[in-house]
Amino acid sequence: MDKRALRREMRRRRQAFSETERLDMSQMAWRWLWENTLFRQAQTIFLYLGFGSEMETAGLAEECWKQGKRTAFPRVTGPRQMEFFYATALNNFEVSSYGVLEPPYEEAKKALPDAGTVILVPGLAFDRRGYRVGYGGGYYDAYLAHYPDSTAIGTCFDFQLLTGELPAEPHDRPLQYVVTPKKGMMSMKTELQIKGAALREASRELSNTGSAKKDEGLRAAAKALRRHQGEILAANQLDVQAAREKGVREAMIDRLVLTEQRIDKIAQALENLTSLRDPVGEVLWMRTRPNGLRIGKKRVPLGVVGIIYESRPNVTADAFGLCFKSGNGVMLRGGSDAIQSNAAIVAALKEGLSEAGLNPEAVQLVEDTSRETAAEMMRLREYIDVLIPRGGAGLIQSVVNEATIPVIETGTGNCHIFIDESADRSMAVSITVNAKTQRPGVCNAAESLLVHQKAAASHLPAIAKALMEKGVELRGDEQSRALVPGMRPATEEDWGTEYTDLIMSVKIVRDIEEAIQHINRYNTRHSEAIITQNYANAERFLQEIDAAAVYVNASTRFTDGEEFGFGAEIGISTQKLHATGPMGLEELTATKYVVYGDGQIRS
Repeated sequence: MDKRALRREMRRRRQAFSETERLDMSQMAWRWLWENTLFRQAQTIFLYLGFGSEMETAGLAEECWKQGKRTAFPRVTGPRQMEFFYATALNNFEVSSYGVLEPPYEEAKKALPDAGTVILVPGLAFDRRGYRVGYGGGYYDAYLAHYPDSTAIGTCFDFQLLTGELPAEPHDRPLQYVVTPKKGMMSMKTELQIKGAALREASRELSNTGSAKKDEGLRAAAKALRRHQGEILAANQLDVQAAREKGVREAMIDRLVLTEQRIDKIAQALENLTSLRDPVGEVLWMRTRPNGLRIGKKRVPLGVVGIIYESRPNVTADAFGLCFKSGNGVMLRGGSDAIQSNAAIVAALKEGLSEAGLNPEAVQLVEDTSRETAAEMMRLREYIDVLIPRGGAGLIQSVVNEATIPVIETGTGNCHIFIDESADRSMAVSITVNAKTQRPGVCNAAESLLVHQKAAASHLPAIAKALMEKGVELRGDEQSRALVPGMRPATEEDWGTEYTDLIMSVKIVRDIEEAIQHINRYNTRHSEAIITQNYANAERFLQEIDAAAVYVNASTRFTDGEEFGFGAEIGISTQKLHATGPMGLEELTATKYVVYGDGQIRS
């Protein structure tokens, strides 16, 4: 229904009320207002005089005067322009060209709203986001745009508050509340807006909290996780059971499962952060200019970090810990498959912060896991400073494409092991097996094996045998299949696939140059490894491979914040701006220039 038709329908339904019904329902709505602390404590109320079938407001004005409140009423002063004027009675109001009663124009009585002012707004239809359809003049939208700090409350009958979304234009101003006779006074803020506002305030507090106090909070949060281990495990069982009923692969379920040992490791990771240097406040350099100005560069928190991730509940605590230590608030949006686990973990973290005398609003969990809420989070620029997605290629690409907030991209992990011709065979076997099978569902697990043609006959059968004994399905090119019976043929798609399962592609390459070309074509710039005894080849591989982490004679499984000594990382960035590789505390800070002068002015 377009706006014109909607206006006609709302007027028709409103006019169907008898005068008694209109007055009674108006009084019901105003009772809700008086029960609301915000309205009751407001010293100034901007009203309107009900016109035609609108809600009756004269009685509300009388009650405001009895309660000692200042009241003001609108007067049209030009196209899309209106002003409010104070009034203590209605007997001198004038009839406007619209047939609406308006206060007389008296410059001395012009009213300007402030942060404590409540403005009641009429309309024909409202939606749950706070958008409204008025009478088409745009007066209230234009007025509210000039005074965003005041509190705007829409007033309407219950049928005028719609369940669907009204068409919104750039100049439309959403209201903070709507009051109706039966539903009462309702906040028009979404879950994300409410949590975002609380998080923004908490992050400001946290940015000024000292290292010792933050460490106290981390230790208290770790204790709370251990104390509530039973509740967390019970919640996790619900998630795991639901995943199995959906037929989720066991390799993916492994990422979801929590055990007593894993919870203890999560708590230890929080405690380990207390031994790491706090980067906030670190002065990177200080220089004195010829004019005497001293200019320095120091680390500061990013502000509020939003994390969108999938089925790994350990990320919930890891992300909180790193953000908290680096002075950032964090909004967490995990997948629906881990929502019970995440909720139990966040409840424990909040309890720990409260016990340490810190603001528990510094960590927020988005409990609505719908795509619509995720999309809203990606556009929540007012409250979130940077988004970090963690998960599969689909999730990451969705965030990169849809977000209007700056994104630090954490890539998927199509990681390779290259067995050079000089590789030690025993080392090649152990590293490849570890990189593929230790935890096949994680992003730093190897997905593809490249073998130098001169090492293929001596190394590949032994590596393949060890992998198959671990249950790995191998998919190889023609040369590989000639050396390893039972290997499935690989397709072009296999070279670019992150399996996150016990599957590995295998290819025999002519030399290190072909290996580098293949890796740089198909990799996701995550982690790549060469097994070699040749120093020149090792250095060439390190130089020419485009990846966040490049290894010589070690498993790709080490690409991890804790293994790198950063503490639990918030993600592994595969982009080149701001951060690359495991993101620890320093990567969660920005920089600020501080300038000390002695009266200098620029000539």
